Amino acid sequence: MYKRIVVLLDGSELAEQVLPHVAEIIRGRDSEVHLLSVAPVVVPAVATVVDVYPVYVTADFLAVEAAERERIEQELQAYLEEVAKRLRPMASGVQTVVRFGQPAEEILRYAKEVGADLIAMCTHGRSGISRWVYGSVADKVLRGAHCPVLLVRVRPPK
Repeated sequence: MYKRIVVLLDGSELAEQVLPHVAEIIRGRDSEVHLLSVAPVVVPAVATVVDVYPVYVTADFLAVEAAERERIEQELQAYLEEVAKRLRPMASGVQTVVRFGQPAEEILRYAKEVGADLIAMCTHGRSGISRWVYGSVADKVLRGAHCPVLLVRVRPPK
């Protein structure tokens, strides 16, 4: 039924709780799995007194930023490859992808690019003020997706 599944992982054990569900869905089927991790782009804080102390973006700053981005990408790619090893025996193919940007937007964009039949991810179950402050990636994906979304509520470690 689901030929192309996008699975969201952030490197945490909590996010990996979606994997048993994905394994059950793809078992015995000719399904392709796309493991996706989205690293948010962090914009450096701008001084509140910009007029008095202007902020200059130097070549050194850009080099450090590029090096940090590359380090993050390599770490996430290595993590996704380890997870992919567990899913490869069950899937017809496993792709690993690291993106940078706003998580919900990148998830939706990637799912559309690959023609996903299903998006599978965990939800951290935030509510109240923390949901308002941090937003809900799961909620944004659920509302914006062009395909079904499997949300697995995480169980915190005991």
